[in-house]
Formats: sequence, C-alpha cells, structure tokens
Amino acid sequence: MSFASQRFHLVGIGGSGMSGLARLLHGGGNDVTGSDSTDGEALVLLRSHNLDCWSGTEPQRIGGSDGYVIRSAAVPQSDAEVQECVRRGFTSLLYAEAVGRLSEGRRTLAIAGTHGKTTTTSLTVAALRGAGMDPSFLVGGDVPQFGGNGHGGQSHDFVVEACEFNRSFHNLRPFGAAILNVDHDHFDCFPSVEDLIEAFAGYLARIRPDGVALVEESVPAAVLSSLRSDVRILTVGGGLFADIRALDVQERRGHWSFCPVVEGTRYPRITLSLSGRHNMHNALFALGLAHVAGADLERAGQGLSQFAGVKRRFEVMHGPKGGILVNDYAHHPAEIRVVLDTARRRFPGRRLLVAFQPHQHQRTLALLPEFADALATADCTWIADIYGARESAEIRASVCARDLVDAIVDRGGHSEAGGSVDELPHRVVAQRTEGDLILVLGAGDVDRAKEAILAGL
Repeated sequence: MSFASQRFHLVGIGGSGMSGLARLLHGGGNDVTGSDSTDGEALVLLRSHNLDCWSGTEPQRIGGSDGYVIRSAAVPQSDAEVQECVRRGFTSLLYAEAVGRLSEGRRTLAIAGTHGKTTTTSLTVAALRGAGMDPSFLVGGDVPQFGGNGHGGQSHDFVVEACEFNRSFHNLRPFGAAILNVDHDHFDCFPSVEDLIEAFAGYLARIRPDGVALVEESVPAAVLSSLRSDVRILTVGGGLFADIRALDVQERRGHWSFCPVVEGTRYPRITLSLSGRHNMHNALFALGLAHVAGADLERAGQGLSQFAGVKRRFEVMHGPKGGILVNDYAHHPAEIRVVLDTARRRFPGRRLLVAFQPHQHQRTLALLPEFADALATADCTWIADIYGARESAEIRASVCARDLVDAIVDRGGHSEAGGSVDELPHRVVAQRTEGDLILVLGAGDVDRAKEAILAGL
C-alpha cells in the first residue's frame, strides 16, 4: 500500500465510497477513525466492525500524528477536523486521490463505463474469490454477500470501481482497465461527447506498462487513441471476433446462461443468478479481468454463477400480501430500458407500474425525450420531484417533473406527477391492482419510499 503511515482519519465517512475505503483500510490493520454530518446506517455498520466514528464535527476527538486525513468531495479543506489533522502533521487527500495511491501499491483491476460499473466490479470480486483469491476491493454499492462495499484482502489484487465523474478515474494507475460502455451522462462534467471521450481516453492512458485494456467492442476508436504501445487490448462483446464472448446463450425467465470464450479457449457454462441479459455482458468483463489477474477461469466462472447481486440493482422484494417490488438505481434512459425489459422477461404478463425520481435537473433536461421514450413503455409511471444535486438555481428552474410527465403522455404513455418521495407510496398503492409489478427507480432518495410501498403490497 502506497502510504507512509497506518493512521487515517476520514471526514465524510458515511458516503458510499468513503465507508468502503474505511472498511478496506481497517481490514488492512490500520488505525482508522472518521466522522460524518449525520449518524446514519453507514456509521452504525462501521461501528459494528469496531471502527471509531462519530456524527458532527469533533476535532478534539482526533488523536495521533503524521497520518492521513481523507475527505469526500463535499468536505472543504477548511473543515475543522481536516484542519486539526493538518495541525498534527497529517497529509490531506481527497477520496479520489487516496484511492489513486492505493492503486499504485497493488495490482489494480479498474472498471469504468457509464452503466454497470458497480455490478461488474462486484462480479470481478466474486470471480477472483471463486478462484481462491482474496482481493482488496472498493464497490459503489452495498454487496450483502461480501459484507459491505469494501474489504482489505490478503492478495496483491485491488478491484475498484472507476468513476468518470469529475474525471476521478484519472487518479488511478491500473494494470487491467475495463470500459463497459461510453454513454453521455454527467452533463455538468462533460458538456460534449468529445469531452466524455477525452476523459475515457485519459483513463486508459494511465494503464501501467505491459498492462491490459478490456473494452466493449463498440467503444469509439478515439477512446483507444492514447493507449501506450505496450498495452494489450482485449475486446469484449457479441461479435464473432471479440476476444471475450459468449457461446450457446440460453435464457429462462430473465436469467441467462452461456459458455464463455476467452482468447480462443472455451470454458464451462456459467448460469447467472442475476436477472438481465446485460449482466451476461458484465460477467464476461469480470471473467476477462480474472484472466488478466491469472485466475483459474473455471473456478472463477463458478464464483460468477454463485454471485447473488448488489442492493438496488434489480433487487426483488416481496410484500406481506404477495405483491412484488423491484428496487433499482436506474437513473439514465438506457438503464431504465434495460430494467423494464428485464422485468418483462422475468415477470411476463404483469403490468409494470413505475415510481421514478429523476436525478439532476441538467440530466433530465438534456435527456428528456429519451427518458420519455423509455418510460412511456411502462403501463403507468409516477414522476417524483427531481432530485437536485450540484446545480444552480437557473438550471433548477429550467425543467420540472411535470415536463417529463407531459412528454410521456405525448408519446401515448400513462403518467402522473408523483410529488415528493413521501407522497409516492400512497399514490402507488392506491392505484395498484393484484398482479402488478411495482418498480422503484432512481439514484436520489426515492429508495426511502420502498418500505411504505412494500407494506401495501
């Protein structure tokens, strides 16, 4: 590990990335403390692992010297705990910078792409564990099978989700780097497609000498333009000439199985527990990264078959009256289309009722026609108030939930304004009939509505 000290203090420790980093560092035998603005579930779980963390700002509780203070992107350098750490001789790092240092100290396998990063990162860990390896990892979601979102392993491998937001993946120095797909998102960071391509090209440019790039076969050639000449490229996809592909593909009620081919060698059939064809694509990437790490691929395939999934990724839940709810993080039109297709395949014949909370006004405005096209295919949608994040008042005023409702109706769909997240459960349960499938979608705080909706199913 590329740190000169074993003392760490994390400010903003309750965040999805920061809590995983805390678990990783703590699992590696380091002295870790942390704080967050609220005393939520994340802090409760961290304390259950004997991590000393608290809510609020309490610089007097910080001990030690010459360590590292790591802060989330939302925490300023002027924060009182950060300043106390600096006074004690701590080196101050942003979360992305700290993860970058970790990536230099181990054989790093990084997973980037607009869609599917969290699941593919988790599948890669499952593949390596299936092969008897114990990688360190950071995942951007809660994986019950792994006991959380981060782990400090005993092997030299480090599996990490590589996020394009704010170009944070430019901090990484991976040995194996994957790009699952390139789709326009995060319009506050990438105003144009050219900006997005440049960012992904910069990520691949960081691959270590003699490393490997795994790219989906339709990724634009410009993304590969900055690769070092000694970096090997492996393509992943459905084409006949893809280096990593699936043969003898079979589906049963939304679950997929296939025989993987990796650089010309065919391996035993993998039957995924996860729903959706897209997860076959994600599993091929995970198997390819296991190949890069030198894992036994037959055993890695067994690990993929046994993987049970990530919370809020087509998470199927059952109500007390026999109703079914699917909870999913989908917040981009491409993701919504995939979730709806998967739902139809897994639960054929049911009406699909969608409670969707748009995430960010800028994304909603830029992709309004695409959102409307995707959601109009559901039997009924409720559009909750837009979850704003990192946006100016001018952008917030440019679009509202009603605009999306009107666009869905214009396309022949049935849609209503859902109001606040707290109002959603009553609206959904009041119109739901026996046999309907409820889908709760979005990346904001719409997840809060699921328990109340579920209670009425």
